[in-house]
Amino acid sequence: MAKQSIELTRVVCTDGEIDYKVGINPNTNVDDKLQAFVDAFRSVAGTAEIICHGLPVKVSLAMWGEESGWATGPTQNENQNWSNMKYISSTNPEGNIGKGTNGWAKFEGRRKHARGFAKFFMNNSRYSDLIDYLKNTSSPDINTCIDYIANAGYAGEDHAGYAKRVKECVSSLEMHTDIG
Repeated sequence: MAKQSIELTRVVCTDGEIDYKVGINPNTNVDDKLQAFVDAFRSVAGTAEIICHGLPVKVSLAMWGEESGWATGPTQNENQNWSNMKYISSTNPEGNIGKGTNGWAKFEGRRKHARGFAKFFMNNSRYSDLIDYLKNTSSPDINTCIDYIANAGYAGEDHAGYAKRVKECVSSLEMHTDIG
């Protein structure tokens, strides 16, 4: 079966901004699943890169893919929160519209999520080592960024396990998509 695009639904956010709600990834073949994911999220991973001092696109895509099962997770879809950011307050993560399913922050679409994701690192002091690193290098190393994020406790206490899983997702992206 040929690759199917992930459905993107145009939404008008509460602030009047246009965004796109991302549907569930319909693909089962690994090449198709990962490429459809990249096609749906590459542009907003670029937005996160610009906002967050050059956080590599592959880091965002790998984290979002790991956290959402490459956009197959119903909870992530319902919340439009592809990175499983916890709801902390109405302003953290930035751009959320409240507490969603399972206590995760809820967003209106992929662009709002990407901005919130980038600002989450910038606005939470435990990621200061990552931000300092990004501000002081013109070509950030993907593995170094992942280690900073994992060691700050992004996915809980198994820092090494999370870093390993995200690095494996980067390898999968490089092997199965046009992201290179």
